[in-house]
Amino acid sequence: MKIFSSFWRGFHKLHLGLYLLFGLSIAFGNLTAQFFERYSMIDLGLVKTEMQRLVDSKGAYSFSKATWMQIFKPVNFTETEAPAPDGKPLKWGAKKDGSGDPYVLLLLIWLWPLYKYYFSKKPQDLRRIEKRLINLPLVLFSLSWAIALLGYFTKVAFYAAHYGPAAGKVKLVFAVSSLLMGTFVSYLNLELTGLYIRERMAKPFFLANNPHGVKSGFAINLTLRYALMMFSLAMVPLLLSVYVPIYANLDFFAGLKNLTEAQAEKLFNYENLKMVAPMVLVSLLTAVLLVFQALSIFLYRRNVHAPISALVKRMKAVAAGDFDCKTSVLYNDELGQLKGHFNMMLDGLVERDHIKDTFGRYVSLEIAEKIMKSGRVNLAGEEIQATVLFSDIRGFTPLSEALPPKDLIRFLNEYFAYITVPIAGNKGVINKFIGDAVMAIFSPVFGVEDHKAAAVRAALGMRAALKEFNALGRYPEVAFGVGVHSGGLVAGNVGTEARLEYTVLGDTVNVASRIESHTKTAGTEILLSEAVMSGLDRGRFPGIDFIEGEPVLMKGKSKPLVLYKVGPAV
Repeated sequence: MKIFSSFWRGFHKLHLGLYLLFGLSIAFGNLTAQFFERYSMIDLGLVKTEMQRLVDSKGAYSFSKATWMQIFKPVNFTETEAPAPDGKPLKWGAKKDGSGDPYVLLLLIWLWPLYKYYFSKKPQDLRRIEKRLINLPLVLFSLSWAIALLGYFTKVAFYAAHYGPAAGKVKLVFAVSSLLMGTFVSYLNLELTGLYIRERMAKPFFLANNPHGVKSGFAINLTLRYALMMFSLAMVPLLLSVYVPIYANLDFFAGLKNLTEAQAEKLFNYENLKMVAPMVLVSLLTAVLLVFQALSIFLYRRNVHAPISALVKRMKAVAAGDFDCKTSVLYNDELGQLKGHFNMMLDGLVERDHIKDTFGRYVSLEIAEKIMKSGRVNLAGEEIQATVLFSDIRGFTPLSEALPPKDLIRFLNEYFAYITVPIAGNKGVINKFIGDAVMAIFSPVFGVEDHKAAAVRAALGMRAALKEFNALGRYPEVAFGVGVHSGGLVAGNVGTEARLEYTVLGDTVNVASRIESHTKTAGTEILLSEAVMSGLDRGRFPGIDFIEGEPVLMKGKSKPLVLYKVGPAV
């Protein structure tokens, strides 16, 4: 059973339905063309003679199969017709022109990358297969017209070989029959075979490979599809309704050249006028309808294709980050609803972007993106390696008492605007502001591989930024302390499903905070732990001296810590 199932899956992947549908469409086109050719080449003179015999016989008319077969022989038929290879008389339309034979090989070549993907164990170029599938309807469309064109030249050559040189009238029949074949076969393949391609070939492949992405390849646009439908199902039948009676009376119209006045009076009698007047009326109606059909294609492009194309361009702009591209909604049809829901989607994206931006102001943009991209709330947390930086203003309590509340907030905002720039510049994540204090994290999780060096660069940049802030002279001069420690942390969302805060926890955070507090006792602005210095390349900090201090026993620690002051090189 497994062997049969495996065989069936492999057989199914050959997509023989594609070849069957394409072959059936060609067969239908050939039948239509042969029917048209056969009845276009009726010997009307012989028909008239036989009809007169039927009338004159007064019921004694004898049916002659040979005579009636002769009626359906091509025009200019002669008895010198060459026999078929088996020696039997060759009938018109019995010889297979072979115009559709190469299509199987061409389709196999075109679909070869897809077959290699199904049956080869080696990795394949998925982008190439994607283009082959997307462009397959266009290939079938082109093949349809190529077969129709080849059929025209094959039939002219066949006629010349068996009946003598083809007259212009015969070539016209072949040209119209080839046009009929190309029109119907190309339309059937675009719609019917195209449906098979989408459902049986493209869908299984794209569901397994890039199901939601925009596909590359040439697309037959809506206007072209509509124009082909109008041409195949409306214009060609209309033209045939004019062509058939004119072709049947082609000798009559050919005789209108160089007529004398007497000949014209004789020619335009009541019987001939009864024949000509309906043809003229039908021709005029056909011309009017063709104009309206061409106008309908133009209006379809303006009313359907153009709005959809404009909406597609706006969607591309939104994908590129441009949210200022709403579209006008003027009607309540499907296009109007599509536009309206596009605008609603755009409002949602703008709101989401605003939430992301606002969220980033509180917990940092990097953390906001990490939380939003995760798509889930993880209360368990994750273990990370990071370097934690704490910064705090010294003597902030007396300063806060001296400043009015509004001035105090303004002071803090300006202060943070200066000292947080070096943190962001070194890819640090500001986890939180605690009054006048700043807590920042540097970790590979947020894109900082050399997180220890990044934290030290940030601390040095903060010291330079503080000097610039004090140089403004707007507020009393302030000093700060910066403590930096490195180690393992637990990072994650703390709280409940309804209210969360993304933060980091662990001994590393506590130690970094206490190192910052020790800067007051040590009389320096920046202190680094031995854990930071152990992985630091001092050569990357020219002009900076790292001074080892005496071991310090921190609160809650059983072993003393060695701290390093950071100052200019002596």
